[in-house]
Amino acid sequence: MSGFGLGTLLTPLFVLFYDIKIAVFLVAIVHFSNNLFKLGLFFRHLDWAILKRFGAISIAGAFVGSLLQAELESETLKIGLGILLVILGTVEFLPPRFSWSLPKRLDPLGGFLSGLLGGVLGNQGAVRSAYLLNYSLSKEAFVATATIIACLIDVTRIPIYLLSYYHEIAMAWPYLIATILSAFLGTLIGKWLLDIVTLGAFRRVVAGSVVVVGIAMAMALI
Repeated sequence: MSGFGLGTLLTPLFVLFYDIKIAVFLVAIVHFSNNLFKLGLFFRHLDWAILKRFGAISIAGAFVGSLLQAELESETLKIGLGILLVILGTVEFLPPRFSWSLPKRLDPLGGFLSGLLGGVLGNQGAVRSAYLLNYSLSKEAFVATATIIACLIDVTRIPIYLLSYYHEIAMAWPYLIATILSAFLGTLIGKWLLDIVTLGAFRRVVAGSVVVVGIAMAMALI
């Protein structure tokens, strides 16, 4: 419902059973499958203008991140990004007289960071959600737009991972199928909740989720 979270929650779980890079690859498959399902539910609400602002640069970030995954030290990147997410999410809870948002001219940076983080670590959605809060989107448009950008990032990074880890799918497919079906169920529950919460509550849920993920990243918990 918040536009992100599946990869953030599943990656630490898969890391218990697989090497971190293989875990990111397997979670990417689940993430992409679930996003296609979610896109089918929300596609008609897509905001094409925002997709154009974020889409191409997100693909570029995902491509670079996927190539650099084996070379980069991820902990420093995660801590710095976590601090940024805490700041971005906290802004949503400030009183109107203190309200502030990132300049829209920085949107390409948000798109690139979302793709880059997705390529390197698999945790892409919190940055994208933080930037999308700058726009007056309906709940449905927010989810639809965030979802299709996530699909573009996944389509970019999965083939690159596949070149190195394709043999892992043969051993992991039963777990992947079970996880994908569970994710589908979670998406249906999230869609039901989206119909009954107010826009203000929805924005606070998203912002609160961004803060929680940011704190966890800054403390190296995820």
